[in-house]
Amino acid sequence: MELCEKLPNSSRLFSSESLPRRDLLTGIATALMVGITGKTEAAQAKLSSKTQADRTDSAAAKKNSNTPFSEQISIIKPKHLVKGDTVGIVAPASPLENECEIEYTYQWLKKVGLKYKLGKHVFDSYSDFAGSDENRLADFNAMWADPEVKAVMPMRGGNGAARLLAGIDYDLIAKNPKIIVGYSDITSLLVAIHQKTGLVTFHGPMMGGFFEGSYTYHNYLKAIMSNKPLGLVTDKEEKDLWNPLGPPTRYVIARGKARGRLTGGCMTLIRQLMGTPYEIDTDGKILFLEDLDAEPHEVDRMLYQLALAGKLQKAAGIVIGECTNCGPGGSGRNYFPLNASLDRILEQRLSGLGIPVVYGLRFGHSKEKCTLPLGVMATLEAADGGVRFKIEESATL
Repeated sequence: MELCEKLPNSSRLFSSESLPRRDLLTGIATALMVGITGKTEAAQAKLSSKTQADRTDSAAAKKNSNTPFSEQISIIKPKHLVKGDTVGIVAPASPLENECEIEYTYQWLKKVGLKYKLGKHVFDSYSDFAGSDENRLADFNAMWADPEVKAVMPMRGGNGAARLLAGIDYDLIAKNPKIIVGYSDITSLLVAIHQKTGLVTFHGPMMGGFFEGSYTYHNYLKAIMSNKPLGLVTDKEEKDLWNPLGPPTRYVIARGKARGRLTGGCMTLIRQLMGTPYEIDTDGKILFLEDLDAEPHEVDRMLYQLALAGKLQKAAGIVIGECTNCGPGGSGRNYFPLNASLDRILEQRLSGLGIPVVYGLRFGHSKEKCTLPLGVMATLEAADGGVRFKIEESATL
């Protein structure tokens, strides 16, 4: 693995020294793609000679061990979807705001040759949850037990997914690997399932969102309906570069090269899992982060907590996606008058880690987003000439 040597003095993470000066030409240059060569190491690229059943049984037997995740769990890959497959729609978090989205989603699934099946309680509502914990959990586990269902599709995020973690049947999931894609509140499910079973999970659009834009749609289908590596992660072509809708494209916070398995998701949910049996493992990983409606000082608080827990320092590299409505006052809530900008906060917290850090890839809560698999090998190169982020291992069988 080719990594930047970490700085011996980790206190530089909290340094108040002057920040790197931004330069317009440099900012434009970092939006360009540069070449990188690298081959997956044989030991990591080749699948185990054991059968998928052997690997899943092993994962289930070891999931309660105190051995670090990276040493105890074999990676399990779900089968990619083909025409005629059925997608199971569940509501593990908040209820739909508009129930007709299900019919609209079905029309799009039909276009790609997929069918759908609804959980029994998808239209329930209790407080800001889509029904009681017991019913949401029952629907979720039932989809993994249903042999007809080949992928689990959450209706939406919102709130409540983490309340299901202790009741999820991880042995069932390990023995019946399926695709699950989601983001936001679903981050807790993605991280917990991946770390408890070894199953590759996907950070990406959910029901009603996978067809919001062409970039989102094509990246989503590429992730779930193919068994080839996703390869180079490219950006959506901007029609008007003078008025970008997101952060600076691929802005380099810290230069370097890294290789490791992907993990990450929404910062708010990753912080929620800290101190629990589902706490994220970042050791040697390429960590990707994004969020929604968090003021810069709130992002600072979350990053500081992750740093105090050693999560940032242990990562091989960090990629920050679009943090939607995260500028000063962007959340619509009260904010401190002297609130620093989000990019300044990111530089303060991440520039001194001694690993490559990039800000501005298209994933997160924005309309246009790529789909990122947790658990597969990827490479990241951040240099003056540009950024190259490549998913080099297949996420499905």
